[in-house]
Amino acid sequence: MMTSFRKTLGATLLGLFIVASAFSFSVADDQKDLTVIADGFATAMSKKDKAWMEANFTEDCVTYAPSGEQLNKKATIHAFSGGVYDITKSSASNKSFMVADKEAGGSADYTVEGSMSGNDISGTYKLSLKFKKTETGWKVSEILINGQ
Repeated sequence: MMTSFRKTLGATLLGLFIVASAFSFSVADDQKDLTVIADGFATAMSKKDKAWMEANFTEDCVTYAPSGEQLNKKATIHAFSGGVYDITKSSASNKSFMVADKEAGGSADYTVEGSMSGNDISGTYKLSLKFKKTETGWKVSEILINGQ
């Protein structure tokens, strides 16, 4: 009877270890995916890549500008593809993300060179980002732009 209990306990612990390991790999993969998106957004801004933004923002994506203005997906794409901001160079650093099932959040520092309405906006901005996991992968659902 004791041997049966030990085997059952051993099998249960092994199962828990396997599940925990799979979850750990899944979170690490998700964080890699989010890092790729954060870097992709930096590149998309400087290349004014509307197609990348269209593919990587959720339909209900919202951007909160430092002025307090709220932009929907279409307005966000317009703003970052040259309609408002003329970003000539952009990079993301200090990226940090937390994953919770099919939602994630985090932040990154975006260093940009560019202008808005002829005024220089070059500098480093903290962007808080939210993501949703869709059938096709992670997508940006919210962008909060904090000033320099």
